[in-house]
Amino acid sequence: MENLIEPNWHPIAVHFVIAFLLTSPVLLLLASLGPERMRWRRSLQAAGDWMLALGVVAAVLAVAAGLQAYYTVAHDGPSHAAMTDHRNFAFATIALLGAFAVWRYATRSSAPSKLFAVLFFAATLLPATTAWKGGRLVYHHGLGVASLPSAEGEGHDHEHPPGQGHDDEPGAASADKPDDGHEHGVAGDQETGDDHDHGDNADADASRATSAPRSAMAFDADNYPATPEAVVDAYGAALRAEDEAALRMLLAPDVIIAEGGGAERSIEEYAGHHMPADMAFTAAVEFSLKKRDVIENADLATVVSESQVHGTYKGENVHSRMMETMVLRRDDDRWRIVHIHWSSALITGEHEH
Repeated sequence: MENLIEPNWHPIAVHFVIAFLLTSPVLLLLASLGPERMRWRRSLQAAGDWMLALGVVAAVLAVAAGLQAYYTVAHDGPSHAAMTDHRNFAFATIALLGAFAVWRYATRSSAPSKLFAVLFFAATLLPATTAWKGGRLVYHHGLGVASLPSAEGEGHDHEHPPGQGHDDEPGAASADKPDDGHEHGVAGDQETGDDHDHGDNADADASRATSAPRSAMAFDADNYPATPEAVVDAYGAALRAEDEAALRMLLAPDVIIAEGGGAERSIEEYAGHHMPADMAFTAAVEFSLKKRDVIENADLATVVSESQVHGTYKGENVHSRMMETMVLRRDDDRWRIVHIHWSSALITGEHEH
């Protein structure tokens, strides 16, 4: 049953609402204009009344299925705001149409008055607007849409904040999802310096050789971050500086970056998928570190950072809470990141996702 309708039954129910509640007002308006004794008028009246009744029933089912989708479909901050707007319009629609249904039921023994018919016809603007907003959730935000892998080697590229779903689209980091920013694990920041000569630092030279751009941060034996916490801050600064070479120095080659039910399992996979979008998003918004916990044991350390993310990315407001977990391993006296997990939730007056 789960695979029969994906992601839920809302699209089925809502099309009955559109069919019934946009046809009923037309039929009842025509019925109100014809001579009382004409058979076609009585036929239109009966058809309009039935469609109004069935439309209200379908609307109740659509709202129920829509609420289930509201709380289960993977989404990001901007799409959540659009979902909330659509939901509120749906509540207003069912309340208004319910009022017209009660009005019509009370006067069902006679033909609809011209006042009722005209007002009911004008009221179709509300369900039409609600339907349009629902369409934007699919065609603009891409909610509930399964997409095919990109043919360009972009894996499951997307544009959205880390931890807010995983929907394939170009533009953000680790998650397949519709268009938005990628609120990333930049809990700290670090100032960038001039290029340095790596000298006989073999690790840094190897990292630099495998990366396309030259690092503006240029870590060497003297300025490589000394603690796990400093490495995490340097990683955030490298994302903000859009410095791929520095990111490669800080990440272990076999790093696993997990988020939204998916994972990238090497530097090369990350660089070919979400790294560019992560850098673009991180450079566009502001991260405010609220709390950090560091758990260090011998050659392994875990840094858990809680931040708030604010700003505007690609025309969308970003206002979220972000949790970032980084696991680091000490290799050759250098801490490198071997695992990253991001999760984020929209900051809203109602609830958080």
